[in-house]
Amino acid sequence: MRVARCFSSLLLLFALALCCCKSSAGAAPAGTKIDFSSLDTHHPPKVSGTLYLPENASSPVPAVVLIHGTMGIDQRGELYRQPLLDAGIGIFEVDFKTGIYKGTLDRPEPDTFLPLVFAALKVLRKLPTVDPARIGIMGFSLGGNIALRTAMESNVKQWMGDDKGFAAFALFYPVCNHFTKDFEKSGSKLTGGPMILFYGTDDSYGEGNAVPELKSLLAEKYNFQLITVEYPGATHAFNLNGPDMNYLDPAAKGMRVHIRWNPDAASDSVTKVVAFLRENLAAK
Repeated sequence: MRVARCFSSLLLLFALALCCCKSSAGAAPAGTKIDFSSLDTHHPPKVSGTLYLPENASSPVPAVVLIHGTMGIDQRGELYRQPLLDAGIGIFEVDFKTGIYKGTLDRPEPDTFLPLVFAALKVLRKLPTVDPARIGIMGFSLGGNIALRTAMESNVKQWMGDDKGFAAFALFYPVCNHFTKDFEKSGSKLTGGPMILFYGTDDSYGEGNAVPELKSLLAEKYNFQLITVEYPGATHAFNLNGPDMNYLDPAAKGMRVHIRWNPDAASDSVTKVVAFLRENLAAK
């Protein structure tokens, strides 16, 4: 009899512990996967994104489309997710790698992704939980370069017609050299939406020089004030938490890339990008 009671007590404790574990797991923000197609009818890949919304939002919320770097979705998205949600900003983290490319050697040109990212913007604008007038874009490396290109008037016109593009732009080391050349060649102007750019001076893609040059060009030629945040000594992907990494990329200086986690720069960038997006996506 005592053995049976002890066994029942153990089962009860196990059940309670299991319930607690389930509750804790449920505390993490649950995302909703959304599949969508490119706006380019001649090359219509199907992709997906995961939508995360702030808890207990009582009205349509502002949101950002979040684009990964060449490596695909990784810890960088997680680093900013909860702080943005806590600030009342939703995130639509898209996957533009799966089924499209494998790495640096077969990665398509950034313009290839424009009909996909503008399709993501259209998806968000149809959702009753998202404010269609307060959608920004945020990206790392390749994603940052794509985001820069969505700020060009000519690209908005091509893929959105008379509809407006993104309301604000948050860019992390977007490989400015490659953007600046294409931007000047196009003759396009920027849409004028507020823009912030984070970079390290030891970036293997040359951001230490390229970002200040782009900032000067935009100020002098277009009277546009690009907000930049420089981290001395920081490398490319300074906000990717993990061991040091080296790899080859034809877009980098000498084709060689070195990245190193910088906790101070990463933490500072979280604070600054949340403040920027909260200010510029606030209800007017």
